[in-house]
Amino acid sequence: TVYAFLSYVAAFYNPIDAAMDSLASFHDGIVSGSRVLRILNDDTLEPQQNSNATGKITAGEIEFKHVNFAYDGENTVLHDLSFTAKPGQTVALVGHTGSGKSSTINTLLRFYDFQSGQILIDGQDIRDIEMRDLRQQIGLVLQDPFLFFGDIASNIRMYDTTITDAQIEAAAKFVHAADFIESLPNQYHEQVIEKGAAFSSGQRQLISFARTIVRNPKILVLDEATANVDTETETVIQASLAKMRENRTTIAIAHRLSTIKDADLILVLDQGRVVERGTHESLLALNGRYADLYKMQSGMGQS
Repeated sequence: TVYAFLSYVAAFYNPIDAAMDSLASFHDGIVSGSRVLRILNDDTLEPQQNSNATGKITAGEIEFKHVNFAYDGENTVLHDLSFTAKPGQTVALVGHTGSGKSSTINTLLRFYDFQSGQILIDGQDIRDIEMRDLRQQIGLVLQDPFLFFGDIASNIRMYDTTITDAQIEAAAKFVHAADFIESLPNQYHEQVIEKGAAFSSGQRQLISFARTIVRNPKILVLDEATANVDTETETVIQASLAKMRENRTTIAIAHRLSTIKDADLILVLDQGRVVERGTHESLLALNGRYADLYKMQSGMGQS
């Protein structure tokens, strides 16, 4: 009788246990579904160029003139931002999280439209430049590059059939990626699984460099390209970046201040405002926020 009773109790609770085991997956599904629906229901449109936008990027000069920007149109994240990057110069953006560095890049790349002011490239309003030319002439290197399923060549070519195998190999050599690629069994046809999980962070970054440089852009945008790089390939990465920046206008978001010592102009941002500007040496001499950040990173901030 006792055995039968216990068996009946277990049989009674088994469905409840099974339901509880599935509850976590059920809640994950609800959250995932709500996120997908939020994206599908988002009616935000990409910024539109002017109807007669036929401008081309030739030299790569960038000028921000009193730019104000808010993601929601109300809470301003960039306040009266003004600076100029001459052709071939490097302008570095530094500051704490939320200071407006990424927002500056988002407006330059036309991911978002700014509310007032002007962004000029080669003296032309950015809205008057053909969107295709804007995308082709600005090379973006992200902090954490994404590699797609396929092979190395397809990840460098990025479905642009006009790019030849010779151009791919030349780009890889230019950024010092050819050394490790050509040591692989299938070289440029080595399989890449999603996110490039089979490669180190440094190798993924070198492939992304080749992806950017194969189009020979006039402007280079670096979103802390060395932040997630392993120490083994950091020296190679730095050499590649120096070579990529030659004769290109570069806007660099920097967390490691040691990587932008040679920048022509450094902008220190705080809550969307430029609070300091100058070269590495002049900002250290100013002994302000940049100097405090640099001392903190170099270990000199402790007394």
